[in-house]
Amino acid sequence: MTGDFNLGRTNYQRVRDIIRNDIITGQFQAGARLKISELVNRYGLSAMPIREALQQLQGEGLVVLSANKGASVRRIDERFLWQVYEVRKALEAYFVAELASRATDADVGRLRAILAEQELAIAAADEETLQALDRDFHGHIVGATGNEEAVANLNRIYDLTRPLRLRFGRSPEQRRRIPHDHGAIIEAIARGDRLHASRLSSEHINSAFTDLADAMRLDDDSIRKALPRD
Repeated sequence: MTGDFNLGRTNYQRVRDIIRNDIITGQFQAGARLKISELVNRYGLSAMPIREALQQLQGEGLVVLSANKGASVRRIDERFLWQVYEVRKALEAYFVAELASRATDADVGRLRAILAEQELAIAAADEETLQALDRDFHGHIVGATGNEEAVANLNRIYDLTRPLRLRFGRSPEQRRRIPHDHGAIIEAIARGDRLHASRLSSEHINSAFTDLADAMRLDDDSIRKALPRD
């Protein structure tokens, strides 16, 4: 049995998260069939939570379910990634503007504290901590407005992109951009500048998408070059 099944969650939620991670990190290749019997043996669970997990992953776009062929893995390509980041951009551009119109000193202080921790993580080249803090930063912007459904949607996006970030990392340029962009967003929020905060947020997410897409493209090129030729 693989993965870390945390207590306090249903079996289908636990196995869904681990299958998602296995797909995004390439342990299941694009187009591969996901047979219930093999997944039962792999994860040490009964068929029912695995079927429920696959249905959930179909809703996320990671799995294709066919009446004749069962479940198969969708290719995680640049178009799919673009769609995910476009949803995130629309979500955050709206809610950062909302926060700018109502931010408290505590909100601004919390964002500045997260930024200070991010700078330490960047200096230590600690990608996992940086990724967790990035989620905290953007999650606070959306969560401070009190919209729980928006937070849930943002968490689903992070669940999709976090394994990719940990797998492919960030370019040096993107690492330098994070504290600069986050600092500028904080200052726009502190001033109550809705339009500027929204624009900065959109530009920041665009750069994050471009950086990750470039890293994935380079990886694909490396794999193709390593394949034997006829």
